[in-house]
Amino acid sequence: MGHVINNSQSNNYSMNSNIIKLLEHNDVKPTPMRMLVLEQMITQHRNLSLTEIENLLYPADRVTIYRTLQTFVKNGIAHSIDAAGSGSVYALCPGGCSHEAHKDEHPHFVCENCKKISCCTDFVFSFLQKPNTPKYVIYKIEMTIKGICPECTAKQ
Repeated sequence: MGHVINNSQSNNYSMNSNIIKLLEHNDVKPTPMRMLVLEQMITQHRNLSLTEIENLLYPADRVTIYRTLQTFVKNGIAHSIDAAGSGSVYALCPGGCSHEAHKDEHPHFVCENCKKISCCTDFVFSFLQKPNTPKYVIYKIEMTIKGICPECTAKQ
């Protein structure tokens, strides 16, 4: 008699398989902690802080989670967003990012009501350096838009 796999097991297997493929595609060894952190980033459907991930994976070690997030940023799986004085939140890269360069050139929206920080892929920005100006070495450009998110606007 064969082993029966229910829908939940099948979905978990599919999720784990996709997570392993994503990690390996970005040259990251799929350890259990990396898989758990990435699973939370995928299933929560929002940007997460270190503390939020720590709470979701309690009693996992905070330092291990932090190192995992740094590995994801370094290898183009996620990008960090400076949350203006309250640490960073982490978002999955939309694709096309690598350990050589992040290509997620979009602003981030901070809701003044609910404090949610989201990637605004509806907006695109570009910076061009003027000719005959000093050459700057730029590591990262960040743009933040502040206002009221659609969810909070709908509640008003």
